[in-house]
Amino acid sequence: MTLNIIHLQHRIDRLLILKEEFTNQNITDFKIWEGIVDCDSPCAGISKAHKQIVKYARDVNLPEVLIGEDDLHFVSDGAYNFFLKNKPVDFDVYLGGIYSGEIKTDNTVNDFAALTLYIVNKRYYDIFLNLPENIHLDRAMRYTGRFVVCHPFVVKQHNGFSDNLKIESDDDRYLLGREFYNGN
Repeated sequence: MTLNIIHLQHRIDRLLILKEEFTNQNITDFKIWEGIVDCDSPCAGISKAHKQIVKYARDVNLPEVLIGEDDLHFVSDGAYNFFLKNKPVDFDVYLGGIYSGEIKTDNTVNDFAALTLYIVNKRYYDIFLNLPENIHLDRAMRYTGRFVVCHPFVVKQHNGFSDNLKIESDDDRYLLGREFYNGN
Protein backbone atom coordinates (compact mmCIF):
# COMPACT_ATOMS: atom_id res chain seq x y z
CA MET A 1 0.00 0.00 0.00
CA THR A 2 1.38 3.41 -0.95
CA LEU A 3 1.94 5.83 1.92
CA ASN A 4 0.81 9.27 0.70
CA ILE A 5 2.65 12.01 2.59
CA ILE A 6 1.65 15.67 2.79
CA HIS A 7 4.74 17.88 2.78
CA LEU A 8 5.42 21.61 2.46
CA GLN A 9 8.48 22.08 0.23
CA HIS A 10 10.02 24.77 2.42
CA ARG A 11 10.16 22.35 5.38
CA ILE A 12 13.46 20.72 4.44
CA ASP A 13 13.95 19.86 8.13
CA ARG A 14 10.84 17.68 8.04
CA LEU A 15 11.86 16.00 4.80
CA LEU A 16 15.16 14.91 6.35
CA ILE A 17 13.39 13.51 9.42
CA LEU A 18 10.78 11.85 7.20
CA LYS A 19 13.49 10.09 5.18
CA GLU A 20 14.92 8.73 8.44
CA GLU A 21 11.46 7.44 9.39
CA PHE A 22 11.14 5.71 6.01
CA THR A 23 14.55 4.09 6.43
CA ASN A 24 13.87 2.98 10.01
CA GLN A 25 10.49 1.45 9.05
CA ASN A 26 11.66 0.02 5.67
CA ILE A 27 9.06 2.11 3.82
CA THR A 28 9.79 2.13 0.10
CA ASP A 29 6.29 2.58 -1.35
CA PHE A 30 5.43 6.25 -0.79
CA LYS A 31 4.38 9.37 -2.66
CA ILE A 32 5.02 12.94 -1.54
CA TRP A 33 2.15 15.39 -2.11
CA GLU A 34 2.64 19.13 -1.92
CA GLY A 35 0.93 20.68 1.09
CA ILE A 36 -1.46 23.56 0.50
CA VAL A 37 -1.02 26.88 2.26
CA ASP A 38 -4.04 29.12 2.68
CA CYS A 39 -2.85 32.34 4.30
CA ASP A 40 -6.40 33.35 5.21
CA SER A 41 -7.27 30.01 6.80
CA PRO A 42 -4.61 27.45 7.77
CA CYS A 43 -7.47 24.99 8.49
CA ALA A 44 -8.65 25.26 4.89
CA GLY A 45 -5.15 24.68 3.52
CA ILE A 46 -4.64 21.59 5.64
CA SER A 47 -8.08 20.27 4.74
CA LYS A 48 -7.45 20.79 1.02
CA ALA A 49 -4.07 19.06 1.27
CA HIS A 50 -5.65 15.94 2.79
CA LYS A 51 -8.65 16.06 0.46
CA GLN A 52 -6.49 16.16 -2.69
CA ILE A 53 -5.27 12.66 -1.82
CA VAL A 54 -8.72 11.28 -1.00
CA LYS A 55 -10.09 12.82 -4.22
CA TYR A 56 -7.34 11.09 -6.18
CA ALA A 57 -8.16 7.78 -4.47
CA ARG A 58 -11.84 8.21 -5.31
CA ASP A 59 -11.11 9.19 -8.91
CA VAL A 60 -8.95 6.11 -9.55
CA ASN A 61 -11.30 3.89 -7.53
CA LEU A 62 -8.88 2.77 -4.82
CA PRO A 63 -10.56 0.65 -2.11
CA GLU A 64 -8.71 2.67 0.54
CA VAL A 65 -5.95 5.23 0.82
CA LEU A 66 -3.15 5.63 3.37
CA ILE A 67 -2.21 9.19 4.34
CA GLY A 68 0.47 10.61 6.61
CA GLU A 69 1.77 14.02 7.54
CA ASP A 70 5.46 14.86 7.12
CA ASP A 71 6.00 15.26 10.86
CA LEU A 72 4.99 11.69 11.71
CA HIS A 73 7.17 9.77 14.13
CA PHE A 74 6.86 6.01 14.43
CA VAL A 75 7.22 5.07 18.08
CA SER A 76 9.38 1.95 17.57
CA ASP A 77 10.86 -0.40 15.01
CA GLY A 78 8.18 -2.31 13.14
CA ALA A 79 5.41 0.14 14.07
CA TYR A 80 4.43 0.81 10.44
CA ASN A 81 4.05 -2.89 9.64
CA PHE A 82 2.14 -3.43 12.89
CA PHE A 83 -0.29 -0.67 11.84
CA LEU A 84 -0.88 -2.22 8.42
CA LYS A 85 -1.09 -5.78 9.73
CA ASN A 86 -3.69 -4.85 12.35
CA LYS A 87 -6.00 -2.89 10.08
CA PRO A 88 -9.58 -3.69 11.09
CA VAL A 89 -12.11 -5.16 8.68
CA ASP A 90 -14.86 -2.65 9.46
CA PHE A 91 -13.82 1.02 9.50
CA ASP A 92 -14.33 4.31 7.75
CA VAL A 93 -11.05 5.73 9.03
CA TYR A 94 -8.28 3.76 10.76
CA LEU A 95 -5.97 5.96 12.84
CA GLY A 96 -2.37 5.29 13.89
CA GLY A 97 -2.78 7.32 17.08
CA ILE A 98 -4.71 10.29 18.42
CA TYR A 99 -4.06 13.20 20.78
CA SER A 100 -7.52 13.50 22.24
CA GLY A 101 -10.66 11.46 22.28
CA GLU A 102 -12.20 8.77 24.42
CA ILE A 103 -11.35 5.37 22.99
CA LYS A 104 -14.01 2.72 23.60
CA THR A 105 -13.26 -0.92 24.41
CA ASP A 106 -13.61 -1.84 20.71
CA ASN A 107 -10.94 0.81 19.84
CA THR A 108 -13.49 3.10 18.21
CA VAL A 109 -13.72 6.81 18.89
CA ASN A 110 -16.34 9.35 17.82
CA ASP A 111 -14.40 12.52 18.41
CA PHE A 112 -10.62 12.83 18.15
CA ALA A 113 -7.70 15.06 17.28
CA ALA A 114 -4.84 14.02 14.99
CA LEU A 115 -4.51 12.89 11.41
CA THR A 116 -0.83 12.02 11.61
CA LEU A 117 -1.27 8.59 9.97
CA TYR A 118 -4.55 7.10 8.81
CA ILE A 119 -6.34 5.00 6.22
CA VAL A 120 -9.61 6.14 4.64
CA ASN A 121 -12.02 3.47 3.42
CA LYS A 122 -13.67 3.99 0.03
CA ARG A 123 -17.12 4.10 1.62
CA TYR A 124 -16.10 7.29 3.47
CA TYR A 125 -14.55 9.19 0.53
CA ASP A 126 -17.59 11.31 -0.31
CA ILE A 127 -18.26 12.21 3.32
CA PHE A 128 -14.59 13.14 3.77
CA LEU A 129 -14.53 15.27 0.64
CA ASN A 130 -17.68 17.16 1.66
CA LEU A 131 -16.50 18.09 5.15
CA PRO A 132 -16.36 21.85 5.83
CA GLU A 133 -12.97 23.52 5.48
CA ASN A 134 -13.47 26.39 7.89
CA ILE A 135 -12.59 24.22 10.92
CA HIS A 136 -9.84 21.68 11.57
CA LEU A 137 -10.43 18.56 9.50
CA ASP A 138 -10.36 16.18 12.46
CA ARG A 139 -12.91 18.41 14.23
CA ALA A 140 -15.12 18.36 11.13
CA MET A 141 -14.99 14.56 11.02
CA ARG A 142 -16.40 13.97 14.51
CA TYR A 143 -19.47 11.73 14.67
CA THR A 144 -19.51 11.25 10.88
CA GLY A 145 -18.17 7.70 10.63
CA ARG A 146 -16.66 4.61 12.20
CA PHE A 147 -13.21 5.62 13.43
CA VAL A 148 -10.95 2.87 14.74
CA VAL A 149 -7.70 3.65 16.55
CA CYS A 150 -4.72 1.30 16.34
CA HIS A 151 -4.00 -0.26 19.71
CA PRO A 152 -1.39 0.33 20.85
CA PHE A 153 -0.59 3.62 19.08
CA VAL A 154 2.13 3.39 16.44
CA VAL A 155 2.70 7.05 15.65
CA LYS A 156 2.83 10.54 17.09
CA GLN A 157 4.00 13.88 15.71
CA HIS A 158 7.58 15.09 15.92
CA ASN A 159 7.74 18.12 18.18
CA GLY A 160 8.84 21.37 16.58
CA PHE A 161 7.53 24.36 14.68
CA SER A 162 3.87 24.03 13.67
CA ASP A 163 3.03 25.64 10.34
CA ASN A 164 -0.61 25.48 11.41
CA LEU A 165 -0.22 27.25 14.77
CA LYS A 166 2.90 29.27 13.86
CA ILE A 167 4.60 28.31 17.14
CA GLU A 168 6.96 25.69 18.53
CA SER A 169 4.76 22.79 19.48
CA ASP A 170 5.23 19.94 21.97
CA ASP A 171 2.02 17.93 22.24
CA ASP A 172 3.45 14.99 24.19
CA ARG A 173 1.47 16.11 27.26
CA TYR A 174 -1.71 15.03 25.45
CA LEU A 175 -0.36 11.49 25.18
CA LEU A 176 0.03 10.80 28.89
CA GLY A 177 -1.58 7.49 29.78
CA ARG A 178 -1.73 6.30 26.17
CA GLU A 179 -0.23 2.94 25.21
CA PHE A 180 2.43 2.80 22.48
CA TYR A 181 3.67 -0.06 20.34
CA ASN A 182 7.08 -1.16 21.65
CA GLY A 183 8.17 -3.54 18.92
CA ASN A 184 6.99 -6.75 20.55
